[in-house]
Amino acid sequence: MYCHQCGEKLAKNSNYCSQCGVKIETNVELKLDSVDIDSYHLEEAASLEIKRKQKHFVQILPILLPILSLLLVTSGLTIYYFQEKSLNKDVLELNQTAEETALQGDYEKAKQLLLEAQSSRPGFTTLELNINVINKAIEYEMTLNKINENIKKTQFSQASKELANLRDEVALNHSPFFIPFYEQMDEKDVSIKVGTIKQELNDLETIDQLAGKLSIIASLPNKEASAVKSEILSKIVKISIDEAENKLANKQFTQAFYTIDKGLQYAINNEKLLALKKRVEQEKAAFELAEQQRIEQAMEMAAQEDLKNRTAAVEVDDFTVNVDKYGDLYLSGTVKNVATKAITSVTIHYSIYDENNEHLDTGTTSVYPYELSPGESGSFEDVYYGFNQDGDVEVDNITWYLN
Repeated sequence: MYCHQCGEKLAKNSNYCSQCGVKIETNVELKLDSVDIDSYHLEEAASLEIKRKQKHFVQILPILLPILSLLLVTSGLTIYYFQEKSLNKDVLELNQTAEETALQGDYEKAKQLLLEAQSSRPGFTTLELNINVINKAIEYEMTLNKINENIKKTQFSQASKELANLRDEVALNHSPFFIPFYEQMDEKDVSIKVGTIKQELNDLETIDQLAGKLSIIASLPNKEASAVKSEILSKIVKISIDEAENKLANKQFTQAFYTIDKGLQYAINNEKLLALKKRVEQEKAAFELAEQQRIEQAMEMAAQEDLKNRTAAVEVDDFTVNVDKYGDLYLSGTVKNVATKAITSVTIHYSIYDENNEHLDTGTTSVYPYELSPGESGSFEDVYYGFNQDGDVEVDNITWYLN
């Protein structure tokens, strides 16, 4: 027999249920047929099974709740851990990409990547440090742009000062992110030097001045430097040709050769200078031959008096030699016509000796005025560039023409 209230099995002759305490109804008479009795028993059994399971669930519920809570917390922590781990990986990848981008000189893009990473991990020290360095790099980049603008405006002095200041500041900040700046600063330095020299070219009128700039350009291995080097060499060739032509017109062959050779020191094997040198050699030979022929003719026609006039017509009254502070040797003097006839085209032939009295070179110079009457005096002067030592000059011979 079972309790009609909770379904607990009752002890025999019990008046109360030991489980729920309800009073057992013993005086109820049931008038059911056999089918109703069976149905009743089945329903009663099902009800009792449900109540038994409910009781079992209630009994184990205090045990299940902590276990379920632990499982939920563990699952949550596991999911959170893997989410954070994935986020950290993404942040580190963004930081690495930003660093690589910065090393390539694209600082704006690097900053965007770092800010994106920082939005996911605010307070990450590495990101903050990198952002500060990138901001400094962007400032340097702006300074370089300003320097470039000054170069375009040919304000080379201002650009040079700004570049020097930038070099000092970059040198104080040791970061691999600043490596691209060194190459850019070197390029700006070349542009400033080349631009300055190009600006000065119009005012340079001597070979020595141009050679000084050429030595500066030679230390700059750059295409832009190569172009201005060619411009300097072209100007050296032009000046050499102009000066040599002038010497040649005055029959100053030695000085013409000297000028050409000086130009060839820088414009090596220049075809124009080599052609002019050959021309000077030809004109010198023709001039010397004509000179010799005139001398021989004069000797035949003048006899003894003419011989005297030809061999002793000129006396040197005064002759001075000095070397100036630039190392150039200057010689000057006066001569007098002691012949019985007027003479023209008096030429002084001289030799130059170094400080060891070794023969160094020869030269010629003309006496002015062009014609000297008997008893009249004339003067002469010449210069030997680049002597740069003590020495002496001796007059070897004097030639002239008799009228």
